[in-house]
Amino acid sequence: MKIEYVCHSCLYIDTGDTTILFDPWFNGPAYKEQWHVFPKPVDTSMLPDVKNIIYSHGHDDHLHDATLSLFSNKTAVFFPYQWRSGVNEYFKKKGYRNLTEAISFKKYRLSPTTQITYIGFALESIIVVEVGDTVIVNLNDALNSHHQNVVNLFLAEITKRWPKIHYLFSGWSGAGYFPNMVHYAGKDDEETGRLREQYFCNHFCKIVKVLKPDHAIPFAPGFVLLKPEQRWINNVKFPREMLEKYYSENFDSDHNISFPVMHPGDRIVDGEFKFISPWHEAFNRRSLDEIVEEVYADEIKKASIVTPATDSLLDMLPMKIEEHLNSNMKLYPKEVLKDVRFSLFFRDSHRKQYHNVDFDGNRFNVSLSLNMPVDRNLRIRTTTDLLLFAIDNEWGGDALTIGYGLDVDVFNESSLEKNLDIICVRMLTSYPTASEHLKAYPFRAAKYFFTHPVMAKLLIKQKLQFRNAINKFPYNERDHWISYSKCELCKVCDMPVLSHEFGESLQKTG
Repeated sequence: MKIEYVCHSCLYIDTGDTTILFDPWFNGPAYKEQWHVFPKPVDTSMLPDVKNIIYSHGHDDHLHDATLSLFSNKTAVFFPYQWRSGVNEYFKKKGYRNLTEAISFKKYRLSPTTQITYIGFALESIIVVEVGDTVIVNLNDALNSHHQNVVNLFLAEITKRWPKIHYLFSGWSGAGYFPNMVHYAGKDDEETGRLREQYFCNHFCKIVKVLKPDHAIPFAPGFVLLKPEQRWINNVKFPREMLEKYYSENFDSDHNISFPVMHPGDRIVDGEFKFISPWHEAFNRRSLDEIVEEVYADEIKKASIVTPATDSLLDMLPMKIEEHLNSNMKLYPKEVLKDVRFSLFFRDSHRKQYHNVDFDGNRFNVSLSLNMPVDRNLRIRTTTDLLLFAIDNEWGGDALTIGYGLDVDVFNESSLEKNLDIICVRMLTSYPTASEHLKAYPFRAAKYFFTHPVMAKLLIKQKLQFRNAINKFPYNERDHWISYSKCELCKVCDMPVLSHEFGESLQKTG
């Protein structure tokens, strides 16, 4: 058996009698040209002939439309069965007929030696591959940022079914605007970004301690941002080279787990790691910034250019925003909406106007001004094209949130406590809602929860215990990432405060 790391969340597995490809993204950027694959894959020549494509979820950096076009539409495709519809229609439109919407905990046999099992979590999923007696667990994005109480429910299900795990692959780093793009007086964005990355590392270690795999491999996300004001985010990642030391010092000093650092092109062949990627030498010789500037020189130039919005677009924008906000009023109770008072500023507008959003108790109103009113709770900075994409496309909001398409300036602590950035950004975007889908497709929803008792249990808890809370489920308080000190953050997130020696070694590795 061969396992090869392709790039980002993409793994290629050749079991001897079938081939599997996870979450292929390598044919162009994602999220409206904001994310770029890095490091790039070394060789993708074998991938178009793959027999099975396994998708963990539908985000653009996993289910990537331009990359999907490279494969034969006769390829077998697997996607997690979800409460929402539309997946089958999407793949049929692309010409794919061999689609399996995989039910959680059901085994699907791909060949005489190989079977897979999905474990869905919200709109993401964990995938377990069994090749003979070898067990590969791909957590991907499903557990790396959720509260430990929720994570433990899923870890218990995994250990009950697969007590022996040989390879654990997992995302372990940040992907999205929070907290890096949320700004507040006194907040050090870079220091907070580094602490957030330590949090993901710490979370990964907690998972490893429970699952006890032979090999724990953090492998995603693998992307870079190219806008000048965002490139600092590329450099705050927790170095994977320091993971084993971190685990030994803070979790288990007497372990037998290996923490290999795999780059695109590295392989595991019949249990033996082959670190043959040219990226190892590249990172030994040059800094990340130097390599990115060489690999993406043209794209960096393009990312620095702001194309001015047209007057006709700017003329229609206030009405467009107002109509969309009022159509989204159903998302939150009026008691929550009464605090929505923010301004939008568009970087590509030559008029330099503020679009001021206010809720009068019954509807939203948008007014224009050259200066921002002093009573604002927050300001959102973005571009007109990204906002319109977020409004006009069902999942378009991903370009703003996951794609780092906005900055949020928060002006008071109560707005942090009330998670007003979530509310305001959500009001500006288009997403399918669970309630609408449950009403439209009740039998699908019933099947989803009947076959997935863990998610049914979480749903009941959410509705009963967290009904009126904004982003407090699963037990997710966010304001401390913006307003707490470094020591307070480590305490509330149950992270060790790194020793001076370890911090020094981190700086050298980074």
